[in-house]
Amino acid sequence: MNMTMDEKILVTSYNNPDVDGTACSYAYSEFLRNKNINAQAGVFGKVHKEAQFVLDKFNIKIKNAEKLINEYKKIILVDASEILRIPSKIKAEQIIEIIDHRKSEDLKKFPGAITQVELVGSCATLITERFKKEKIEISKESAILLFSAIVSNTLNFKGKLTTVRDKNMAEWLKEKVDIPEDYVHQMFSHKSKFTEPLKDVLLSDFKDFESTNGKIGIAQLEIVNVDDFINKNLLELQELLQKIKNERSVQYMFLNCIDLEKGFNIFVAIEKETKEILTSTLGINFKKNIAKTDHHIMRKEMVPKIKEMIKSKDYAFLKS
Repeated sequence: MNMTMDEKILVTSYNNPDVDGTACSYAYSEFLRNKNINAQAGVFGKVHKEAQFVLDKFNIKIKNAEKLINEYKKIILVDASEILRIPSKIKAEQIIEIIDHRKSEDLKKFPGAITQVELVGSCATLITERFKKEKIEISKESAILLFSAIVSNTLNFKGKLTTVRDKNMAEWLKEKVDIPEDYVHQMFSHKSKFTEPLKDVLLSDFKDFESTNGKIGIAQLEIVNVDDFINKNLLELQELLQKIKNERSVQYMFLNCIDLEKGFNIFVAIEKETKEILTSTLGINFKKNIAKTDHHIMRKEMVPKIKEMIKSKDYAFLKS
């Protein structure tokens, strides 16, 4: 890819990015500037709570992309490759590069972009590998952001999608910055403290997708002490799932709650049909409206499995 200092390039991610999208935007723009490319990081919307914790703790500033977009005609997307998730002010033809760690069927919709999509636990791993491979010095700010993103996305290396590459790059980053001994616990604990209404908490990381038999909505929370959270809030959670299902015109709806430190998931679903989908896809068993696993299952793992199951299985309720 030919880029020069004469071209102004914005490095950004999807709307309201998590710590991975935020970290990759910040660090990859730094990487490019070290190669004499005029790149600037920016975020659209409001970063996730966990990302804001890292920015605040280490006094890191990242610019608002809304204020930059008119200056930049060329865009690089990191931790993002789905056309519906990119900010509306970005046109597909502006995008010159995409770096992501999830499979996407939308890459062909970005005709001018060179792409790197590799199935690792975190996009931050791919950015870190570029610094290491080219022996480019990394700032402490980029190092702590990328480390935080790898730890978050891999559930502190407990998630099934964790790879050796993720672990190796996290170790390399730890050599570049002094990380407090209990830092991961601090980050996860902060993520678990809610000051906003519970509905806003569920919507802060809610995604829906189309299947052949209707729209499926998944709210995901990654917190500590999941058992306590569910016990204290189950009635309200069930009411909110129904409300969000109606408001978002979602046919099937559930909550996936991941315990970041104890290594299990709890699912909450309110309709028989949704529970049957999850039982068939993931092999979990519901007692009333709750199912518990003994390991982590992330939404990005579930979605392809659910889509495939709905295509291949002949469930009567899916035709009613």
